[in-house]
Amino acid sequence: MADGEDRTVDARTLTRQLGVRYPGVEVAAVQVLTEDEGSASRLRLSLEYAPGKGAGLPASMFLKRNLAAFNFPGEMYSTEVRIYRDVLDGVDIERPQVYAIETGDDDLHFTILMEDLGQRPGARLGIVTQPTTVDEVAGLLDTIAALHAEFWESPRLDNELTWLQAPMQNTSMAFWRRHGPRLARRHMEKGHRAALVDRAVWTDDRLWAAFDAFLLDLDSGPHTLLHGDVHAGNVYYVDGTRGGLIDWQLALRGNWGLDVTYLLTTALDPEQQAAHEADLLRHYLGRLAAHGVAPPDFEAAWTTYRRHVIYGVAMWLITPDGVHTDEAQLGYLSRCLEAAHRLRTLAALGQG
Repeated sequence: MADGEDRTVDARTLTRQLGVRYPGVEVAAVQVLTEDEGSASRLRLSLEYAPGKGAGLPASMFLKRNLAAFNFPGEMYSTEVRIYRDVLDGVDIERPQVYAIETGDDDLHFTILMEDLGQRPGARLGIVTQPTTVDEVAGLLDTIAALHAEFWESPRLDNELTWLQAPMQNTSMAFWRRHGPRLARRHMEKGHRAALVDRAVWTDDRLWAAFDAFLLDLDSGPHTLLHGDVHAGNVYYVDGTRGGLIDWQLALRGNWGLDVTYLLTTALDPEQQAAHEADLLRHYLGRLAAHGVAPPDFEAAWTTYRRHVIYGVAMWLITPDGVHTDEAQLGYLSRCLEAAHRLRTLAALGQG
């Protein structure tokens, strides 16, 4: 955080922020309904507008901003700002409406005011501890396919979106690789996640050699824009037929497999995965083709899918306690470990 950074949330501040896109708006009063912190600060706000000066804006908004102190790569913040500010408005996918973006010169200190999805009729925020239907996941794959197709081997990745880092140069991936072994070892040896992990299978050397092989695979192309963090809690569902993506801090460029695999192995329970993952993968490939992309053949895609399960295993071993509930951490990790066992992910990455 910059020294002296103003973190005031009041009517005057919101009027200034919203006025950039909605001239004439005037917020008369604001109340913070909820506030929590994870990798960013998140607030739900109730707003009142001066008579006749609401500019058609809603009475409830979601505010996201940088933490006062952040111990992870700053690129996580600048990437999300740039995705919302510079990319999504030009892409025809389901997404939350953004009402204001205010940033510092470095895009690291920011405020984003956006739609409170909890107030949208027919919308449901994803969460690993609640059931998800196969149709809901298929709707999300439609969104992911549309996103991937828009940027599939696009010159924009090299000429315009140069801040989107490739896997082997990606700051966040390098951070996970550097600090991950220590964090994962701690959670595999003690704490509430330890009982899930068979240490005879998930040795330190095998896990991180597999992760290195995954990074090479992810970088192999064809490259597109990836959300990079499509787990069950970073998505929302609308009327059971379509879905959207939130929390773009880990967006990067790379091959399609990361987004699809992470969604299927966290949003669906193990029984759903085993019964439907092949059909859902075919559905995604079909949607790519419908958007004019020549997709990989199914057998090649299946191999990619098997290999990319390792990402979820690593991430849910690394994630510090307190960022998510213990119940959610156990749900994520158990689903990813079961998928890795069923799909022989370590063997697919040369470690089994």
